[in-house]
Amino acid sequence: MRLLALLASLVVGGKIALGDTPPLNITALSSRDGYSVLECWQLLSPPVNYLSAVNYALGNTTVATWSRIEPRTTVGEAWAPHVQLSVVLNGLIRITAPAPGCGSTSVPTLCPRNGLASGPRPSEAVAYLMPGTALSSVLIAADLKASSTLAGHFTEFPSDEATILVQIPFVGDKAPTHMILHDGPCM
Repeated sequence: MRLLALLASLVVGGKIALGDTPPLNITALSSRDGYSVLECWQLLSPPVNYLSAVNYALGNTTVATWSRIEPRTTVGEAWAPHVQLSVVLNGLIRITAPAPGCGSTSVPTLCPRNGLASGPRPSEAVAYLMPGTALSSVLIAADLKASSTLAGHFTEFPSDEATILVQIPFVGDKAPTHMILHDGPCM
C-alpha cells in the first residue's frame, strides 16, 4: 500500500516526476524599481521523465522567431518586446543591465530626472550568452519597457560571426513560475 502511494505521488499526468533531478535555472532579464536587472531564476515546474528525457514545462508560448544579427553589432539600450525565451544557437551576446548611465563609466544613457527613481540604481551586471549549456545559451527576457521605465538593458553582439537566436514569446507576457536565486546571471 505504501509503495503504491509513493508511486502515485511521483506520477504527474501519466509521466514520472524525478525527485533527484536538479531544477532548471535560467538567467533572466527582469524589471525592478523601474530598471532592467539580470537575475538567476529557478523555474518551479518539476522535472518530468518522458520519452527518455528530463522535461520542464515552461508555459504557453506563441509563434517563435529565428533571428540573425550581423557580427559586431551594438544595439544599445533595449527592452524585451515580449516576455520571451531566447536561445542562442550561434555567436555571442553581451548584455549589461541596467543599461549604463547616471554615473556609470560605461556608455551613457538618459538619466532619470526630477526624482523619478523610486530607489537607488541597481548595480550593473553583465551576462554573456553563447551556444553550449542551458546556463550559457538560454535567457528569459522579461524587462518590458512599461516596467523598466528608467533604464533598459544594453545589448551587444561582439562576435566575428553572425549571432543566431530563436525567440519564443510567452502567451500574455506571462513568465514561467519561478523564484529568484540571486542578482546577476546564473553561473
